[in-house]
Amino acid sequence: MYARAATAYRRVDLESAPRAEIVARLFVRFLDDLAAARTAITARDVQGKAKAIDHAMLIVTELRAALDHGAAPALAANLEGLYAFVHDQLTRANLHLALEPLDAARRVMSDLGDAFAAVKNEPPASP
Repeated sequence: MYARAATAYRRVDLESAPRAEIVARLFVRFLDDLAAARTAITARDVQGKAKAIDHAMLIVTELRAALDHGAAPALAANLEGLYAFVHDQLTRANLHLALEPLDAARRVMSDLGDAFAAVKNEPPASP
């Protein structure tokens, strides 16, 4: 019963959150997934590694799908390239139980998350 209520609460919370907040949460969750993948790789926990990296890949896929190439073509193209790089690094980490690709993916996504948070918290530009 409590699990169903918690799931319903999370769904309502997500559906009512502003888009910028959802994106910020995705960056945080991505970094959490990478920490879990790092722990699992170190422990040689293949199932835990796969679960964490799979979820991180889903986040990258969602972020890529949300890009608006019409509104900001150059920015969207740059972000597309960064997300492709991150996806490739996650694939390498997944296939080779390697930590270095996780570190590369973490650096990129951490920087992007910080940049997004800075822009999100800026006051709107004056006309």
